[in-house]
Amino acid sequence: MSQQSSFVAGRIFKFLLMTIGLGIIGIVFGLVGALIGGKVLGGDSFGFGALGLALGGILVGYPTGIIVGIISIRKILHQQGSLLLGILGSIFGAVITVVVAEPLNSNTNLLFGVFFLSVPVFCLVGFFLKR
Repeated sequence: MSQQSSFVAGRIFKFLLMTIGLGIIGIVFGLVGALIGGKVLGGDSFGFGALGLALGGILVGYPTGIIVGIISIRKILHQQGSLLLGILGSIFGAVITVVVAEPLNSNTNLLFGVFFLSVPVFCLVGFFLKR
């Protein structure tokens, strides 16, 4: 294997590891958002209102966790990149999910897959775009 192809493979591997790491941080924040959103109604009400607020908490918490993760990567690991474009990329990834929600409405697994992949990928693409 040539030096050029091993360099490219290393960068792809690094990108994938960062995407997985951001996804894990986002999932933690998404779960916290879901718990907070589900408890907003308070009491013992376990209806569709609590479910809707829990999903809203995931939709807000996951991108927030991705943003916290990219800021952590920049500050702790001293990775060079654009925080502004990374944050805009994560917001763009979340908006894409809302836009494609109607065509993918019948397949919720695909919809959540698009959401959980698009947010960290677009965040990292934006982060590394201006390098």
